[in-house]
Amino acid sequence: MSLKPWVHTFVFMALLALAAPAHAQRFTITTPDAELRGMVAVSDPDRLTRTLGKPEIQFDLAASHDTLLDLRIRRAGLKLPNGKTATAFASHAESNLVIVAGGPVAQIAIAVITPEGSTREALVLFKAADGTLLAPAADQVAVFDTAFNRLPFTYSPAAIPKHTLLPVTLLLDISGSMTGHMKDVVNAAQSFMASLPLYARCRIVLFNDRVQNFWPAPGQASVCAAAGFAFWKPLPEPAGGTALLAAIDDGLQNPPDVSGPHMQSITLVVTDGVDTGALDPARVVRRLAALKAARGGKLFVFWAGVADPQHLHGLADLQIEGGADVKTELERFFRALGVSLSGLQSVRIGER
Repeated sequence: MSLKPWVHTFVFMALLALAAPAHAQRFTITTPDAELRGMVAVSDPDRLTRTLGKPEIQFDLAASHDTLLDLRIRRAGLKLPNGKTATAFASHAESNLVIVAGGPVAQIAIAVITPEGSTREALVLFKAADGTLLAPAADQVAVFDTAFNRLPFTYSPAAIPKHTLLPVTLLLDISGSMTGHMKDVVNAAQSFMASLPLYARCRIVLFNDRVQNFWPAPGQASVCAAAGFAFWKPLPEPAGGTALLAAIDDGLQNPPDVSGPHMQSITLVVTDGVDTGALDPARVVRRLAALKAARGGKLFVFWAGVADPQHLHGLADLQIEGGADVKTELERFFRALGVSLSGLQSVRIGER
């Protein structure tokens, strides 16, 4: 990563040198290309921009995509508080909201919008053209409604979200064929949970022939960094088959118990084989896909052994195959997601 000497850096993860795989899904965010082509850098407008790390795998955390609205935004020429034309935008039609940014920002994703009385809080990812996560300066961000009326807002780079929690569920395969991978899985999961922001809440579920809650106790929520210490408890010895679809069902229906507003839940699966329990896997996958669509949320899957992405086609938002070096690829998977989630920025609409 090459930075100008005057740019302040705020890096959550360093030396992320591997390129994202060709099949990794990317944020579907629109950039007004015409404005970008016309920009000429003659000064240092980005001196207050902070960099937050570059995830090696791109995770789509966007809560909404609206192509028709994006076309209108392209033509609107929306301006930033500093008077310059925005270089990127993201919209959420249901919330009547458009967020734009400038400077080095080339992509934006709105992960969630949470109402709080007369105000709203949006959690947003700002990204450079090379995928590096950014916290742009306050005068490089603006908020509009979908009629392009400017809205009051407050934004402080790298501020902790005020109202919104992030529920994360880890589904870990402990079937017999995972025997050689469990130490690597536990170490990578611990590092991942320790890297998550304080507003993240984690639940850990184990599965083989059956699905079992590991941490915390049912009806409770745990800060993710604390949940990582749960692995000091001995895990059951790997044995049995792979009730993969039953575990996903549990994860989607029972995210960490968080009271109050929260982001769409994120469910992570680490498994080394396809489901061995369902009589009609295709029918179960269709049912789970409908459940996820109704509830919202993201499902990310890491295949540590026998990989069959087609098995979860239409259900998983992203699938990564571990290949020969499962340890390295698993660490990369967790590290990239941790950087992405830690890079979310809080924009509060309706405040001054």
